[in-house]
Amino acid sequence: MGTIMNDLIRAAAEMIFKSNLTLALTGAGISVESGIPDFRSAGGLWSKYDPSDYATITAFRQNPERVWNMLREMDAVVSGARPNPAHTGLGEMEKMGFLHCIITQNVDNLHQAGGAKNVIEYHGNSSTLSCLSCGRTYRAEEKRSEGTPRCECKNILKPDVVFFGRPFRPQP
Repeated sequence: MGTIMNDLIRAAAEMIFKSNLTLALTGAGISVESGIPDFRSAGGLWSKYDPSDYATITAFRQNPERVWNMLREMDAVVSGARPNPAHTGLGEMEKMGFLHCIITQNVDNLHQAGGAKNVIEYHGNSSTLSCLSCGRTYRAEEKRSEGTPRCECKNILKPDVVFFGRPFRPQP
């Protein structure tokens, strides 16, 4: 079995070395080792919170304080996570010129913390918050001490992640 695995690793390395454009596609699995459970797995957020009640833009607009109860729990897990060897390895591959872009559904910012610069986050990023009324943005860490973070205009902020039923970019 070891020889087969070594042959596969060698073949993959050769393909990457010869490639003109190498992309990495990542999802929740890459961040599990960093302590972030997959939202859909046992112990994940969706086992405690029904996404239709907490993860839709309609739910957020109707009762943002309720949604922020779930978001605070998510933030506690994500903000305490650190990049694992998979994140840092991809960052090193980018620095060496062998990886051109990471496309991820993760919102945890761990690819960037692991050294990657060219990251497309198609579900957004939880490290920033935006006001749906005036469009002002904040770093999440600036507002972490607030139970339900508010903008200078007094409206409740939304994390810059995709909610079901709405595209990523905040629009007033």
